[in-house]
Amino acid sequence: MRLEGNGVRSTAEPLVEVIMAGLVSPNVIAFILVAFLGGNALAEEPGKLAPLPDKLPPSLEARVGNVEFGKGLPTPKGIEQLFEIQDFQRATQLYQWAIPAIGVLGWQRASIANGKTEETDWVIYDDYVPRQGILTPNTQVSYVMAFPDTEKSGPLVLDYGPGKIAGIVMDYWQRPQFDFGLTGPEKGAPGKALIVGPGQKVPDDVAGYHVIQMPTRVAFVGYRVLDRSEKDKLTPLIKLYPYSERNDPPSAKVIAATKDYLQSAPRGLSYWEAVNELIQREPVEDRDRFFYAMLRDLGIEKGKPFKPDERQKKLFEDAALLGEYISKALVYEKRFIPDNRYRPDARWEFALVVTPSQREANYDQLDPRTQWFYEAIAASYAMITKTPGVGSIYLETYYDKDGDWLDGGKSYQLRVPANPPMQQFWAVSVYDIDTRTLLRNEIQKAEISSNSQELQTNADGSVDIYFAPQAPGGKEGNWVQTTPGKFWFPYFRLYAPTQAYFDRGWPLPDIEKGN
Repeated sequence: MRLEGNGVRSTAEPLVEVIMAGLVSPNVIAFILVAFLGGNALAEEPGKLAPLPDKLPPSLEARVGNVEFGKGLPTPKGIEQLFEIQDFQRATQLYQWAIPAIGVLGWQRASIANGKTEETDWVIYDDYVPRQGILTPNTQVSYVMAFPDTEKSGPLVLDYGPGKIAGIVMDYWQRPQFDFGLTGPEKGAPGKALIVGPGQKVPDDVAGYHVIQMPTRVAFVGYRVLDRSEKDKLTPLIKLYPYSERNDPPSAKVIAATKDYLQSAPRGLSYWEAVNELIQREPVEDRDRFFYAMLRDLGIEKGKPFKPDERQKKLFEDAALLGEYISKALVYEKRFIPDNRYRPDARWEFALVVTPSQREANYDQLDPRTQWFYEAIAASYAMITKTPGVGSIYLETYYDKDGDWLDGGKSYQLRVPANPPMQQFWAVSVYDIDTRTLLRNEIQKAEISSNSQELQTNADGSVDIYFAPQAPGGKEGNWVQTTPGKFWFPYFRLYAPTQAYFDRGWPLPDIEKGN
């Protein structure tokens, strides 16, 4: 695929045709995209990568033929077709609606697979293999995660000590509720928060606590250790324990993840089984009541078992396929924000464009929410910082300078100019375009950073980064190995960006084809 001018020629247009075919056309819905089938995959042994699921079929038959109307009225067959159209439309939209929660479920399942048994357990993802399955992770930091169910635990104390961490509490829909660490109210100093589940009474004695009233039963509580060499010192200082044990708090229990768990959304019927798990556990919010009505008509209803018949299974599988391809189109061409480039002289654009609260003045976001949470995990205001020296920013591209996809069988070069505008570090991370996880390769390295020990810097302070199946001679420290037949995309991160970023005074050139 190539870009023509400032637009994408062949990503969104075929998908529009597909949608129309799914509504009223007898044509076959054809997708020539690379993808994989199945639920979340788990590695059998510690230190081994999870198997990639099988490939999806390259096409999907249209749902219905021409709808017949007699004298302005649908025939009995036409009525049946119209209901089939309605069910398919709704299931496709419901796929996109559920994406943020399904992303959290993927990481929650990964923590359970790596030994989490208690609501207050932390799981640390520090080595290459266990973090490989995280959606668009950064290998320069350690991820420490907990997913407490407040209905089981009761109110919980989040007790955080000092140190260079960036922490967040989100609900299951990935809406931020509280930041702690460097981006929190204490700016890296110690503090305490009280996590209270939906419908739970806030205790009387909450002096000294930031009270967080959660909209969902399960909370996403996690933090990044910004300097991995300090993880052993910092992780014991971040505790999670029941409010009832506040006078004699237990030590932090931190489990080291050893197994890879592919956290990309499951495909086929597995996706809807995950949706049902969510529906059965979490409370209904007012904003979602119409979505619950649509789910009920399709066979997913709170308080009832999910037992789809053969027709429903086929509909769910086809809707998940189309829903995912529409999600991909929203990632590659963000039509909801036409001018999204970092600078007009290159193709790098802002990756995180959803409002972290997911709410605008007159509506709640849907397409921006689908785009980001299909591709990544977690959103906070610190990740779209407006303040120099605080938080982080994320730039991405899917194309080289010529507007072509980034092909794992070809060689490319990126020159990072001197003096990147950051106080902590910069990093270029490379991801598989289908799974949105770290690119798998023989050298087990998918990131180049200003922290990289083997990084080679040019005399003028710039850095050349190479993406290719084979290492350029003498440049192995600046090389990410790619795989023929696999397409990829990079994130460029700046931690604690400085004023030159906000002024757009520092350029980031396009990735160019190499020899």
